[in-house]
Formats: sequence, structure tokens, C-alpha cells
Amino acid sequence: MKNKYILLAIPALLLLIWLGWYFSDKQVIKRQLNELTWNLNKEKEEATLETALKLREIKFMLAPDIRAVVSERNYSEILPRDMLIRYLMYYRDRYETLTVSFENLLIELPAKGEATASATVLVQRKKQQNDLEELREPVEFFLKKDKEQKGGRDWRLVEAKVSAALVE
Repeated sequence: MKNKYILLAIPALLLLIWLGWYFSDKQVIKRQLNELTWNLNKEKEEATLETALKLREIKFMLAPDIRAVVSERNYSEILPRDMLIRYLMYYRDRYETLTVSFENLLIELPAKGEATASATVLVQRKKQQNDLEELREPVEFFLKKDKEQKGGRDWRLVEAKVSAALVE
């Protein structure tokens, strides 16, 4: 009889450990940032509705005001979320295809409700009748936990530090 309880307890314990890891802040942030890159990607013949849906998903990940920092240009400005979405629309429209992914994503939790993420972003972009251009540049994000949001996208991007090559 004891063996049956042990056989039931071990999978239950493993499930609890896995759920604790899966729903940990670092894993939630990692999934959100990977979703961000997926939504930034652009296919060659992407429909307008698909673009709108992708940018709507990105909008949900952003704080109402985001600090944008481009160190090489001594640029630092707080932008409203809608302005940043318009910029992303313009940026995506300049390219026939756009692929974005993170390499070496490192997430730190310096304080309760705060997170920093740093990575190398790999951007492959192609303008019409041009060759594919590939960039590898560092990026840093500062995120804050949205205390009012329950489940799902708990973290909001409040600051982004990017290199000048990524915004050209």
C-alpha cells in the first residue's frame, strides 16, 4: 500500500516542480520576449490584418510609456506606447522580409517586480531587390511586473537600449 502512495507522489512532485519552473518569473519573461521577436518578424507577402494582429500583441507587452535609448547617438527619450507601435509599423514596412531572434538571452531579477534582460539580437532583413542583410547587436531591456494583470503577460517593457544599427 505504501508503494502505491510513493508511486503516485513521485509524479505529483515532479509535476509541481515543473509547474514552479514553467511559471517562474524568468521563464514567463523569456516566453514573452520570444513572443515579441516572433511578432516582429515579417513574411514576404504578409497580410495587413496579420501585421495589425502582430503589432496589437506587441502593444500588450509594452508599458504606457517606454524609454528608448540609443547610446551611440546620445538619444534617450520617453515615448508613448502608440508612438512606438507606429515606429515599428514604419520600420517593418521598409523591408520585404524581417526575421528577429535573441541569442544568449540573460534575465536577471534585481528587485521584486523588476527584471533586466540582455541579449544579442540577430536581425535578418531584406529590402526589395537588395541582398539579405544580417546584424548581430546587443540589446538590453528593463521590465516591470504589472500588478493589475493576472496571468498571461505579467511583465511590461519599460525601457529598451538598442544600438544605432538596429534603428537605421
